[in-house]
Amino acid sequence: MDDKFKSLGKIIRTYMRRHRIPGLSISIIQEDKMIYSKGFGARDLEEFLPMTPQTLIGIGSITKSITAFGIMKLVETGKLDLEDSASKYLDFAPFTSHPDMTIKHMLSHTTGVPAADAGLSSLFYLFDDYSRVFPATNYEDFIAHIGDPEDYIIFEPGEKFFYNNDMYTCLGFIISQVSGQEYVDFIRKEILEPLEMKRAFFSKDNFNNDPLNNKITGYLTEKKGNILVPKKNPVPLYEYLNAPGGLYVSTEEMINYILCLLQNGVYHGKELLTNKSIKELWTPIIACPYGFGENPHYCLGWVKSNNYLSTKIMHHGGGLGTSCAHIALDLDHKIGIMAGQNSCNANINVIIKAALSILLGFDPTKEVEELNLETIIDDIKGNYKSPHDLYDLKISLDKGILTADIEIDDGPMSYPIIVENLDTLDFKICGTLPPIKQNIRFIKSPKSNKVEFAIFDRYLYRKT
Repeated sequence: MDDKFKSLGKIIRTYMRRHRIPGLSISIIQEDKMIYSKGFGARDLEEFLPMTPQTLIGIGSITKSITAFGIMKLVETGKLDLEDSASKYLDFAPFTSHPDMTIKHMLSHTTGVPAADAGLSSLFYLFDDYSRVFPATNYEDFIAHIGDPEDYIIFEPGEKFFYNNDMYTCLGFIISQVSGQEYVDFIRKEILEPLEMKRAFFSKDNFNNDPLNNKITGYLTEKKGNILVPKKNPVPLYEYLNAPGGLYVSTEEMINYILCLLQNGVYHGKELLTNKSIKELWTPIIACPYGFGENPHYCLGWVKSNNYLSTKIMHHGGGLGTSCAHIALDLDHKIGIMAGQNSCNANINVIIKAALSILLGFDPTKEVEELNLETIIDDIKGNYKSPHDLYDLKISLDKGILTADIEIDDGPMSYPIIVENLDTLDFKICGTLPPIKQNIRFIKSPKSNKVEFAIFDRYLYRKT
């Protein structure tokens, strides 16, 4: 195995240990050749079954790109237009009361409709969360739930990015209406079967009866003491999750989809979508907070990150609580990566970034900020004392929040801290009125290269 993949394997194993990820699978293609495909850890901890590249994983919102692909197939056959008013197909609010909302707005999360999460109700209950109980279990309840909060629509279509799963559920309704088929049947016949994705499923029956019996056991996370640990939980498979995030598939079969996209809509000589339609899917629409590098934009079911590692990346992530996944395509170097894991205890896009860095000749420990930051946080966490053990300082991490508990002559304080400068190990105290201008600076020992001291205000604390 190439040294670059040995390096990637070590990064993956370190990531899994740090975040207690039960299992992870990754598959990578360059041009038209699979260059790496490997499973790590367990798809089922209790049964001690290995994760493999053939293991079915819930890919969550990556499914949106497939729904968008399906919409473009209907556009190509003249059955609808991206500029059609959504109200032409959806005879209920908020579409009927806002006829300027188009299919394109729905695909790009620019309808102006904030998320109401009608389709996520099934996840809440499956995950034993009854703090949000509302009627959304049938079609009438679902459309009423998304139509009721009309007074929350304060932006014009195209003006504001609101990531909205329910809009994609409604796109599934449109696909069913226009094609004359159920959404899952249309996607299977028009996309999955031509791509030879024979084990890609939406339904609970298909998942449970997978012919290879190679599917994930899902794990939520729960807190035990000061750590988050995996907790076995059923995986979500519900109708209103299908179009926004319901597909279960292996990373290896997703390579077929990636190959088609890298070849401009052609798979094994058969055109599934024209190059023009692929370009439409990948045209930036609006700036969004999801992405790699600076200024990512949402397209149609995809995020575009320009000039990340000096190249263009099309990508999308997805999470279902019991699994998460990420897909990325480097268009300049014809690289495609698909990774998934059976827990959402950490963001798998870190692994995608690390793989891209390695393949493009960069050092991931320098280019992937999350990897560098995790190492630094591990180093600064702990207890510190001032001279004569007069005052304490404690740095802790809980649910992603880094906190400093500080004692000084004025008494104890507790504040979140964020990175100000990683090179100098300066961390900024935030959320205070009046604001505290002093940073906390950490000092490494020249002998061990580990953090030994912390400075705040007039005090120096030594790590114990």
